Amino acid sequence: MKLKFILLFVLIVVTGTYFPAVAQTEAEPFTLTILGTNDMHSYYAETPDKVDEGQTAVTGSIGYAKISAYKHQIAEENPVLLFDAGDALHGQVFATLLEGESIVWLMNEGGYDAMAPGNHDFNYGYQHLIDLGYMADFPILASDLIYADTGISVLPEYTIFSIDDQIKVGVFGLATPETRYKSSPENSEGLEFLDPYESAARMTAFLRPHVDLVVAISHLGLDAGSQFTSEGLAQAVPDIDIIVDGHSHTELPDGMTVGDTVIVQAGEHGRFIDRIDVVLQPGEARTDRCEVLSKTARLVSFEELMTLEPDPDVLEAASEMQDLISEVSNEVIGHTDIDLDGERETNRSRETNLGDLIAEAMLLETGADVAITNGGGIRASIPAGDITLGQVITTFPFGNYVVTIESSGQDLIDAMENGLSDYPELKGAFPQIAGMRVVFDPSKPAGSRVVELTVDGEPVDPEATYITATNNFMAIGGDQYTMFADNPLVGEFASFDEILADYLSIYGTEAVEIDGRISVNE
Repeated sequence: MKLKFILLFVLIVVTGTYFPAVAQTEAEPFTLTILGTNDMHSYYAETPDKVDEGQTAVTGSIGYAKISAYKHQIAEENPVLLFDAGDALHGQVFATLLEGESIVWLMNEGGYDAMAPGNHDFNYGYQHLIDLGYMADFPILASDLIYADTGISVLPEYTIFSIDDQIKVGVFGLATPETRYKSSPENSEGLEFLDPYESAARMTAFLRPHVDLVVAISHLGLDAGSQFTSEGLAQAVPDIDIIVDGHSHTELPDGMTVGDTVIVQAGEHGRFIDRIDVVLQPGEARTDRCEVLSKTARLVSFEELMTLEPDPDVLEAASEMQDLISEVSNEVIGHTDIDLDGERETNRSRETNLGDLIAEAMLLETGADVAITNGGGIRASIPAGDITLGQVITTFPFGNYVVTIESSGQDLIDAMENGLSDYPELKGAFPQIAGMRVVFDPSKPAGSRVVELTVDGEPVDPEATYITATNNFMAIGGDQYTMFADNPLVGEFASFDEILADYLSIYGTEAVEIDGRISVNE
């Protein structure tokens, strides 16, 4: 079986999945249901949102056991396929301590049929992603990713699912070229991301004569600032029937229709499931292609599935894995007297107390002149109370460590311009800083927004050299901090979780407050 998969991987041969015979006669229309998840970030368990005492939560993360049960429920009536559009394998302690293997295990148990890799699925390095592909019972697809030196595809490009040996669904995957800087650049070193629109056109032209339905699983998203988006994909390649999308964490309640293409995306963290019901009319002969009569998309909510019994096999697998992880993750490594803000919406758009704290901790650890870290690297809040290793890894899941580099004053100005370029829109590169203060004017064009930048109370000297503490991701150009990429490395230090724990044990959080070190020019 292993040899068979390797041959499929190298030659990029069609894989097939067979379903029981369709109950309807050949002349009758029938429904195929496609389910999709995206940007799960290892939110693997059913987790209701917090509500007041006496109330029942009707929102939350659905979890893999319920997703699997929902697929089984639909399969009792009509064929169903389950896809994931990336960023599944990284994010929470459950995933990071075992480098994504725990998530692949649950996706295997949950009956996933295919996925595309998200930028954060590269966080363990591309070779480990390939290894996880061997472990998976489903293909991880990317038709726009090749080895730079040979041009050979890194992952399988496509697969074809056969239903009753008559209805065929062609599926291909697309990875975002933003992976080059939205995962550490070293994680994709030696790879080339092709133009996803051109790759999609090639795959669609190849698949269309042989299948009834063409589906793209894409991690492109709908952010206006991205060069490639799923909406742009639908415009560039109108012959795609369905795009199961991820990356921008967008909720599309009824999908998005562009021409004849339906795009779906289900927000984040498994709070919704995409559902697309496709009604097809089989041809009169078994060799005839089907006609697509309709495509209807909607989001399936946490509330809708509240009474559905979760899949016991997935629950058992999750419990076994959690037992292995709990011993390590429950270790207390510090304490905080206040809630530390690690929310995506704040750390990617303004100064936060957790951003200030970690930047100050970086200065203390390194003795640098200034410190800067990207708000996108802060992934979760830490509530008041004891802090466990599991919480810290959830907050700083990327395994980043602190480095010091030599930077010119101009580098610091350029860094601020990069981080503030999309304000007030959220941006992972938004800077959380210490040792310097910046005033900026968002009414000015991106690249010329910095009004004032001071270091230790003095205006920055563009020609001077400053020892800068940052993380290893940014130091090699991550999040488009390319001004740092070739700067001399001065030192390497501990990881973020260790530095944060040491800082809290000495200083606590009593003095932590937002002090206006990042301010808008009024």
